[in-house]
Amino acid sequence: MPTIIAIDVSLSMTRPIPVAGSNTEDGLTYHHLAVQGVNNILDYLAKHSRLEFVSLIVYSSQYEVIVDFTRDYESIRQALHKIDHYDKTSLENVLVAVNNMFKTHWGSQNYCQIIFITDCGVGMGPSSLKNTIINLQNYKAQSSGTGSSAGAGTAKVPLSDNQWVGFSYPSKLTFMCLGNLADSAFKFGTKLYQQLLDVSGQNGQIFIPKLKSLSIEDPIGDDNDEFSKQLNRKCIQEMFENMCEQNYKQFEATLRCGGYFRLEGAIIIWPAPLPYTSKDLFGAETTKIISRKLELCGFISLSDIGSPMSISRHLILPRCNADKRLSAKDGNLNTEEKLESDIKGFYAKPDGSGGGGGDNDDDGSTGADSTRESVCVLLHGALKVENMAALVLLNDNWYGFIYSYADSKKKSNLMLNVLPPGNDVVPWLGDFRNFGILDDAFAGENPSFPIKAEKRSYSQNIVVWIRQAGLQSDIQKVLRHAKKLPEKTQHFYKELNRIRRAALSLGFVELLEGLAHIFEREAATLGGSASPDSGIQLKHAANELRKPCNRDLKAVIQALPTKYNQIA
Repeated sequence: MPTIIAIDVSLSMTRPIPVAGSNTEDGLTYHHLAVQGVNNILDYLAKHSRLEFVSLIVYSSQYEVIVDFTRDYESIRQALHKIDHYDKTSLENVLVAVNNMFKTHWGSQNYCQIIFITDCGVGMGPSSLKNTIINLQNYKAQSSGTGSSAGAGTAKVPLSDNQWVGFSYPSKLTFMCLGNLADSAFKFGTKLYQQLLDVSGQNGQIFIPKLKSLSIEDPIGDDNDEFSKQLNRKCIQEMFENMCEQNYKQFEATLRCGGYFRLEGAIIIWPAPLPYTSKDLFGAETTKIISRKLELCGFISLSDIGSPMSISRHLILPRCNADKRLSAKDGNLNTEEKLESDIKGFYAKPDGSGGGGGDNDDDGSTGADSTRESVCVLLHGALKVENMAALVLLNDNWYGFIYSYADSKKKSNLMLNVLPPGNDVVPWLGDFRNFGILDDAFAGENPSFPIKAEKRSYSQNIVVWIRQAGLQSDIQKVLRHAKKLPEKTQHFYKELNRIRRAALSLGFVELLEGLAHIFEREAATLGGSASPDSGIQLKHAANELRKPCNRDLKAVIQALPTKYNQIA
């Protein structure tokens, strides 16, 4: 889940932070707060999400990529000290640049976090934020056909290369607003930024600092206290920490395997899986979320799985200190799970531990996490050695595969491949609900994959016209049979009916008229050495292709009886 951090470097970001008495706190500026915010984000990622790719860009009327996507957060910290400031703010230009930049590196299927750090400047002139919102509203109205211009039947205005109409990939747009709501200009800017999110329909959010004497619910406050409502480093740090906790929250789950006294372990799925929304035939949307309790159903060879279509791929990492939070979650466990937890806790106690041993267990002092058994380590080693994958139940009627994946010769990881919801989403494996272990197979039964049907419901000799050469080859085959009439009369009409059925099935009705013209031209150009039956049958076939009754798939064009082909 890559992250793009964009810093506003317009001249307004160089302003000093106003404080009581019209003084400045150590020359603190809005740019200093922006740099501090970036460092707060990097500190959080380094602690909780070290695999995150981050890119740093700056923007004013133009934009510049300072650091491309990298996991070396120290390079981003060093680049923060080399940032220069330019002219006015132009948000639309950088939005277009971010859209193109991410698609170039990651495509249109990956999820992206986009964080803008700004003092909510709105710009001026044609590139102002207000003008961007107006253009976006006009584009949405024309696209939906509800605008006045669309109602009048006028042509739609073409989309400019510098016009932003939303991101073409899953994303979350976040604006970190540096300012005080007591400032009328900042308050007006935050309203426009929120309006931009509403009009564009983007998944996004605006964060505003919570000052000591100012709350978001009462943004005006007392007029006498306006100068006491000031920005400081602490409130900015709290704002960025709140944003990171919301946007980069880890997806914690429990992986279970086995029967009643089963193996289980706390895991982290990274990046966090997104809700999956699907539509049925009637357009109704259904959203599904991966469960927090994953059940292993069985194991299957990687060669049998192949490369099925998947929604996303994730890393599975062991979660440390899970036992410390067990007591807090006991309220969500049913009776059987509580009993199972108590049994496991009893057998997990070391020999000779008295009443005080339970207190030590609650404090998490039984031993280091590195010496404890891990289901992830056991599962990863077994799957890697056996070259197999584990079928895992993600939710009701939703499955995935867990397997060992090596991105290099020395390092391998436990991966989760999320399949589309359903029981029969991998055609060559069949219905997952019908799976069983090899010991349960009947005598003489072939348990291998892919599953082969006893009787196929389709013809072996199918017609494929993906390329022009395939169609041309079939037509030439019919003409070769026509020139060898009357000996090839049955073959000629067999191939003709095959092409006719394929054309009608594909809706390629024009091909029938084209064949009729070809047959007539061939009949007129036949040489003297050709059999008279060739011309007769070609003209007959051309007439039959034009008849409306032969547009039925069940109809069959028969040969015309002549004295040459001796058909009674």
